[in-house]
Amino acid sequence: AEALAWVGHFPPGSLYGQLCQLLAMALGDRDPLATAGLLAESLSVTMRHQLLAIVHARARKKRKAAAGGDISDQLRGLSLDSRNSQDSQDSQDSQD
Repeated sequence: AEALAWVGHFPPGSLYGQLCQLLAMALGDRDPLATAGLLAESLSVTMRHQLLAIVHARARKKRKAAAGGDISDQLRGLSLDSRNSQDSQDSQDSQD
């Protein structure tokens, strides 16, 4: 129970879920209401963690698509020499 109190404020998903499950197993039939509460808490933290990971991946994918897609296309147009960068831009425009 002390370990749960330590991580209760900012629970890392997997650790908090496992602690809740272990405490629920330790309580067992002695306190069915607390056992059910710990198992529900474990599931909610796990689901929230998975949902946040999915939302983050989708947002990153949308930002990448909005930024112009493939980074290699953007890097082809770069040059250290300003004169050459204009020439490379002109040659790219003529290829398109």
